[in-house]
Amino acid sequence: MWKSMSEEEKAPYEVKSGQRKVEYEKQMKAYNKKQENSANGIGDDHEVDALQAIRRKLKDPRKNLRNWRKGDPCVSNWTGVICTMPQPDGFLHIQELRMLNLNLTGKLAPELGQLSNLTVLNFMWNHNITGSIPKEIGNIKSLKFLLLSGNQLSGPLADELSFLPNLLMFQVDLNKITGSLPKSFVNLISCRHFHMNNNSISGQIPSELSSMPALIHFLLDNNNLMGNLPPEFSQMPKLRILQLDNSNFGGTEIPASYGNMSNLVKLKNGA
Repeated sequence: MWKSMSEEEKAPYEVKSGQRKVEYEKQMKAYNKKQENSANGIGDDHEVDALQAIRRKLKDPRKNLRNWRKGDPCVSNWTGVICTMPQPDGFLHIQELRMLNLNLTGKLAPELGQLSNLTVLNFMWNHNITGSIPKEIGNIKSLKFLLLSGNQLSGPLADELSFLPNLLMFQVDLNKITGSLPKSFVNLISCRHFHMNNNSISGQIPSELSSMPALIHFLLDNNNLMGNLPPEFSQMPKLRILQLDNSNFGGTEIPASYGNMSNLVKLKNGA
């Protein structure tokens, strides 16, 4: 015959039952929040905070970013912000940041590196964005297009910018970049367009860059480069355009091995 449990004996079971109930309610709350975010098209809070930090570093004399002060970037269609469709985590994520030709000034914020789903980062032709290129951009492993041409960006190129395995286009031409080209850029294994022309880049061209397997355009003209042209460039299987003119190379002789570059359609070299 079963004996009923005393209050003292029941206590541990009631505690465990209560804990399970709290955990279940917590999980349901998180699930409902996730569903609500997906239905309403809400951006990730961390990415929204990053956008606000980016905005604070910029000056916007034409008020092109005036709608960045209210609402959600994905729902309210903030200028230049393009978002993904709802993702498994229930959020919309910032996929593209297109700040092309908006007459912005100021600096690029390190918080750009927090936009971890970004594929396009475009600040081209603002003319007066200054400062260095944030090394934190190297955290954006999804990035395919890094487009910063036509500004006043300065300082050396950080090694961290080589941590972008999916980058297809790297354009920083028409700026004031100084220092040498990092050898680590050889790790940009997907890069097809490498536009560094019209800067103040110095030193020798690292021969290691000849191991960039996907490169089609390699533009380094109008810099302060010196030394000799790396003969190893003849080993770049897809290279079609190589521009090296108007630098300080020690001589204008083109390596004989360049004659083996069957895909090359344009070669510019000279003092």
